[in-house]
Amino acid sequence: MSGAQRIQVLGATLTLGLSGIALAMIPSFREAITRYTGISAPGGVWRILAIFFALLSIKSLPFVWHFRVFKNLIWQFKLQPIPLAKSHLFAPVITTSHNSISECDYNFHKSNSTYFADLDVSRAAFVGILLKKSLARLNSGDLTGLPEEAKTNKASYIVALGGVGCVFRKEIPPLAKYEVWTRLLSWDHKWIYLVSHIVKRGAKKPSNYFLQSWRNGNGEKRPMKEGEDKIKSIYATSIAKYVVKKGRLTIAPEIVLRRSDLLPERPANQPAIPMQVSDTPTPEGGEKPYMSSPENLVAQVMGQLRSENMFDKKEEAKKGEMTWKEVEAKRLRGLEIAQHFDGLTALHGEWNTDDNVIGEYGDFFW
Repeated sequence: MSGAQRIQVLGATLTLGLSGIALAMIPSFREAITRYTGISAPGGVWRILAIFFALLSIKSLPFVWHFRVFKNLIWQFKLQPIPLAKSHLFAPVITTSHNSISECDYNFHKSNSTYFADLDVSRAAFVGILLKKSLARLNSGDLTGLPEEAKTNKASYIVALGGVGCVFRKEIPPLAKYEVWTRLLSWDHKWIYLVSHIVKRGAKKPSNYFLQSWRNGNGEKRPMKEGEDKIKSIYATSIAKYVVKKGRLTIAPEIVLRRSDLLPERPANQPAIPMQVSDTPTPEGGEKPYMSSPENLVAQVMGQLRSENMFDKKEEAKKGEMTWKEVEAKRLRGLEIAQHFDGLTALHGEWNTDDNVIGEYGDFFW
């Protein structure tokens, strides 16, 4: 915030404060406030305090989470008129929030469990933007490239969350404002991986808002300074994976993203990702990973990125758009990280079902 803006904010605050004091000195105004708030009635003070506390904790009130999530889904799926462009495939969407009083733990910082509610809201906005066009085409009967089973399967298309993880970096103080930046990280034969960063509000001001052109050029832009450690602005980082299903049939992410017109043409010499995935789990090992181990993935990723023959044909892309080589490089780099997260599914097999346990305790006294 510049010096001139600080002076304006200070002036406005002083004006409001003096106006409030002047109004409080008017007897008729005080009587009206007392009458309409019921503060002089029995329990009136407690009623006012309860309302005040509820406003401070509004994010934790019943059905507020549902409103926040469905507001984003309805807006992006039904009301947003501008589709996402190829050039913004890996661009983030930003949602804003704050740490309400009821979200604080015994250390008076944002409780770890409450991060996931804010992440739900941000991912709902991003998934709505990313898959809006694709789901509309699929639900309208566009079966191009889908396996034969999709033609006889009468189920509806759904987007399901398959897992989420979060790494906490530093605490968020009470009432602090922050932003959640969510973007596409990668995809494989089955999963779409998203990465979310919870960061300090205003740590980075974008110069261009693709779906909100009215924001462009407004306010003070704050680009990251050269050498500035962006990690210092991060409170937490999360990864999540989504799958698109039609009944028990899994629709490959590449098909979904191509339905949204977000991918460049695949070169003829590049093998396609499998279009159909079996939902049958592998015995005793949980879900079979996309590759046999993270080490194998790293070797394949680095080999592909360094291979001179990976893309024989010189590609051309429209201005601002990425070539297939650039998209694939970003996908593989993200997949190198996502594979470690996906490997955690092996922990399902670590459930200890022995007869001997330490104890069993309820939430309350029963």
